[in-house]
Amino acid sequence: MISLSNKPRSLFLIAEQSFKAIYNADALNAVTTLTNNDGQIYAAEDIMATPQAFADVEIIFSGWGSPVLDGALLDALPALKAFFYGAGSVRNFVTDAFWERNILLTSAYKANAVPVADFTMASVIFALKRAWTRCQRLKEGIAPDYRRDVHGVYHGSRVGVISLGAIGQLVCQRLKDLELDVFAYDPFANAQLFESLQVTRIDRLEDLFASCDVVSLHAPWLPQTENLVTGPMLESMPERGTFINTSRGAIVDEPAMLQVLRTRPDLFAVLDVVQDEKTYHTNPLGALANVFITPHVAGSQGNECHRMGALAVEECRRYLSGEPQVTALTRESAERLA
Repeated sequence: MISLSNKPRSLFLIAEQSFKAIYNADALNAVTTLTNNDGQIYAAEDIMATPQAFADVEIIFSGWGSPVLDGALLDALPALKAFFYGAGSVRNFVTDAFWERNILLTSAYKANAVPVADFTMASVIFALKRAWTRCQRLKEGIAPDYRRDVHGVYHGSRVGVISLGAIGQLVCQRLKDLELDVFAYDPFANAQLFESLQVTRIDRLEDLFASCDVVSLHAPWLPQTENLVTGPMLESMPERGTFINTSRGAIVDEPAMLQVLRTRPDLFAVLDVVQDEKTYHTNPLGALANVFITPHVAGSQGNECHRMGALAVEECRRYLSGEPQVTALTRESAERLA
């Protein structure tokens, strides 16, 4: 156990904009209580320019905009023992050189999962109430149908969840509180996880789409998951079904989805992501009446980002107190993160 009476030195290695978004005043106060931190923001160039000034840094707090942790940068930080990342995936900055040094790494991906699960839950409720479709009809001057052709939010309405990672698990927990019939597909999850979440296991993704009124995608974007969701799967959905994607656009065959939604106007899609996120405003999906599209906003926004900073600080407290980490990552688990 590390004594708090002899506080280790820490620093913030992060883009300035991300620092302001993730670490609020409470987090900064906690960091200075736990560690010797000057409250300044550093870039890799600062460390590389005067490595002798950072030779005693034991802890780093970071987030979006972290520099790549290559051998040269790590050589300039010989005392580094823990890297607390106040955001999600670490894939873009962690290297073999980092793993070889046996440095503790944590991520705040579980904190970022919370707003995504909230967004999904709201989307499921709106889908089962057909809220977007009814709004569009009213704008077109069509008299309201009230209770006709609506699934409703209760037993008998079937919701499917793809992947039981941090987000998928939270979604399942929230959906059970709504007394819905929840099903899930995840070939890598064990039976105990399905049982603990009280959801029904579906072994074939095709069967999930064919049997559920709403299907929500939460799989990570990996080479093996690209185009995982196909046109025939979407085409097989029951009448007035809804597909929700808050994961990544590359996991869906987008041209096929566009064609299905054009030929099946009874289906609806809630898309927070597309394959090319530079084309949100010109993507033909956005022109369809049966699509609700948002520009990647389901994840942490505004004050929600502070939850990630708070988790990074909590991970530091646990590290200094000798307690188990919430989200310690290994090379293998980091590669599976979205």
